[in-house]
Amino acid sequence: MKKQKVLIPVLSVLLCVVIAVSCSKSGGGGSNPPGGGGGTAKDTILVNLGTNIILPAYQQLSTGVTALDGAVIAFNAAPTLTTLATAQDVFKTAYKNWAACSQFEFGPAADAFLTTHFTNAFPTDTLTIKSNVNGATYSIDGLGNFAAQGFPALDYLLFAYGNDASLARFTSDAHAAGAKLYLAALTASLKSKTTAVVNAWTSTYLTKFSNATGVDAGSSLSLLLNAYVMDFDVTLQNYKIGIPIGTYGPTTLPKAPAKVEAYYSGLSDQLLIAQVQAFQKIYLGGSGGGVDDKVAATSVQKNGVSLNEAIKNQLAAVLAKMQALPEPLSTGVQNNSTLITDAYTEVRKLTVLLKVDMSSALGVKISFQDDDGD
Repeated sequence: MKKQKVLIPVLSVLLCVVIAVSCSKSGGGGSNPPGGGGGTAKDTILVNLGTNIILPAYQQLSTGVTALDGAVIAFNAAPTLTTLATAQDVFKTAYKNWAACSQFEFGPAADAFLTTHFTNAFPTDTLTIKSNVNGATYSIDGLGNFAAQGFPALDYLLFAYGNDASLARFTSDAHAAGAKLYLAALTASLKSKTTAVVNAWTSTYLTKFSNATGVDAGSSLSLLLNAYVMDFDVTLQNYKIGIPIGTYGPTTLPKAPAKVEAYYSGLSDQLLIAQVQAFQKIYLGGSGGGVDDKVAATSVQKNGVSLNEAIKNQLAAVLAKMQALPEPLSTGVQNNSTLITDAYTEVRKLTVLLKVDMSSALGVKISFQDDDGD
């Protein structure tokens, strides 16, 4: 399968986000009844999710990419193995920070293009990166460059072929100056987008998010749940695990170890763990109300237990499987590790619980389109 066939469906998914949500309220929140529009009464669950989970996750990402931008500036000024190692370490932290934000691709994130399609399109387009480095005219945020930017492009430039080769790319290579310019442009773009999202959430969007308590397609719960399910189903299940092991829904594909996330740095496993932990945090609400409260209020049962308990148990099972994955993930794929296929099986179970059972219990219409057969 050609690379573009892996990447392009993400764009079509992002352009099809429409969802209608109807849910019961548990605890002190005040969601409008089904059919109601957005109002001014706050839903305490939305307040908690926005104030204590979403905004802090973006702030942490902002801190991470700001540090990354600074490390790249320092590396470009004096490229050595030491400054390269610093940039690599800061990159890993920032990338894991992104994994805790990929579930929020609505509102300010969509406006600023801080989305998976632009920030984490993998496998990265190394041919375009090389062309850009070698002097081609480019726009970092242009549609034609979407697969040559973000964290995957940085993963390639900072890690590909070992530290000596990475350092040579910015020192002795004939196009070292172009590589430095491109590296700096990549981190500056991430910093600019993340700053814009944090500023929007802080200035106006947090209030808007807390107040949009209706169940129409533009309500906060609608946008959040759609993005949440899409990130798990499409990004984590299909792109991060399914395609590398040669499975896309009912379709069998050639095994593709090089198509794992963060292929060059070997960070795939840690990113998967960070992403599942973020899913847990959103569902459970941290120390406040979460999606679990809304599901629990429906009293829906699943295989002899409450649906809420079934989802919580499966989230824990998926996390345990992620923590047991072989490192690096690409080698595990190449060696047909049963640990990866076992993890994929548990992920598929959770996808059904979220996409089918949870949406049915809450009266949610999942409207984004994928073609994996779920």
